[in-house]
Amino acid sequence: MNSPNIDNVYLVDDDQDVLESLSWMLEGLGIQPACYQSADAFLTQTDIHQAGVAVLDINMPGMDGMELLETLKQRNSPIRVIMLTGQGTIALAVKSIQFGALDFLEKPVDGDKLLTLLEQGIKQSQELAESLVHKTQITTRLESLTRREKEVLSGILDGKMNKVIAAELGIAQRTIELHRQKVMSKMSAGSVAELTSMINAVH
Repeated sequence: MNSPNIDNVYLVDDDQDVLESLSWMLEGLGIQPACYQSADAFLTQTDIHQAGVAVLDINMPGMDGMELLETLKQRNSPIRVIMLTGQGTIALAVKSIQFGALDFLEKPVDGDKLLTLLEQGIKQSQELAESLVHKTQITTRLESLTRREKEVLSGILDGKMNKVIAAELGIAQRTIELHRQKVMSKMSAGSVAELTSMINAVH
């Protein structure tokens, strides 16, 4: 097999033998994974806001794999997750997928299957990370608007003409036009359609 271009692969399992076996398998494929024996160690030593793929053991002391998966989801992490277990059940598999896992694998892991999932996962994670950065940028731009500019923005999004917004806010139409220019400039929007798309992206 060709070595894929996969970075930021994390293995989280309390069983050292499993970690070593998976790590050896991945290193043979040209992947250098970071290994952790607990969910807490992973969370404290990893930047979970960067793209990556985590292979999580479902049964671990302390925070288990399902709880870690949910924590990543709650913290808006772009990291995609592959669940791993020695005692798989259909119920657990379904639950993990519902929680957002990429897939659910039973030990011992099939190398080809894992590699395919890692390639899928890193691609999806990179796209998600880019989307989250874009949303953060839009949110920052929105926060830079003054109260009056936000009022004008609301009118623009409702499709109202400048004179209508001016009448509703009780200020001159020329003032609305100036505020509108500032809104478009601060939001880095070239058109109302682009502005609307930005706002929809963060709501």
